[in-house]
Amino acid sequence: MHRPATPGESIVSSTDHNTAAHKFIRKITSLIIVAAAVIITLYVWGIVERHPRTDDAAARANVVGIAPRVSGQILRLNVQDNQAVKEGDVLFEIDPEDYKLVLEKAKAELAALDRQVEQARSTLQRLEPLLPKHFTTAENVDEARTKVTTLEAQREGVLATINLEELHLSYCKVIAPFSGRVINLNISVGAHVSTGVPVFSLLDTSKWYVMANFREAEIRHMAPGSEAIVYLSSAPNQRFRGRVQGIGWAVKPEGEIDLPPSGVPYVKRELNWVRVAQRFPVRIEVENPDQDLFRMGASAVAIIKGPPLK
Repeated sequence: MHRPATPGESIVSSTDHNTAAHKFIRKITSLIIVAAAVIITLYVWGIVERHPRTDDAAARANVVGIAPRVSGQILRLNVQDNQAVKEGDVLFEIDPEDYKLVLEKAKAELAALDRQVEQARSTLQRLEPLLPKHFTTAENVDEARTKVTTLEAQREGVLATINLEELHLSYCKVIAPFSGRVINLNISVGAHVSTGVPVFSLLDTSKWYVMANFREAEIRHMAPGSEAIVYLSSAPNQRFRGRVQGIGWAVKPEGEIDLPPSGVPYVKRELNWVRVAQRFPVRIEVENPDQDLFRMGASAVAIIKGPPLK
């Protein structure tokens, strides 16, 4: 026969039952949390694996050095540093007086040659009818013809000089080849400029792109034409659409010295004492850049949405 439980024993038994139930619930909860964490981690890892992301990126645009095609002293400077200009605007003017003098001299030589050519032709026209009548010699006629030919050749040379000097004179006005912004302007009126030496640079703001460095294991998840999302560190809340234009096929390996200095890009490794994956530059063209936010060299983040649809 079982002895009936006393009230105290009933309370202890109920407490033990509740404690065991709480432990079981805590275990189940812990297992659910661990499983959820693993699932979330795998899910995030899958997203990151399929959609590579990097913050080793920077906004870029094409830059052209504005170099005059003639030498001389700057007579007028029509722009300031960081100024926006339009295609066809006159950026600066070089003193044209020297080129005007050369042009005037060439034109004077042409006028003198025209008179000589006219006289030589007149002489030849007078001598040629006399040759059949033996009133002159063939030698005199040949000499007259040679003189005409020589003067005409000299005239062509002077004409070429005139055309060249007119071209030089037109080069005294340096024109903006495209719309953009003036950068690195550090000269004033009166400075002497030389042919082919850049005076300042012009930033092409019509097209922006992001140069993003991705690890070599990540580039298999992208291809030219892949969609991308980029944003600037200065405006993290604004997303911009992009498309992969190309993936770098060459970077300068660590320690190599047999490659030309500007032959391939150099991407610095993050660590030197361990073997880390090489990164390759990926050029992403931005489809909807904000002209007020994008600046050359601005830090950016790039996310590849996946290979292009086939």
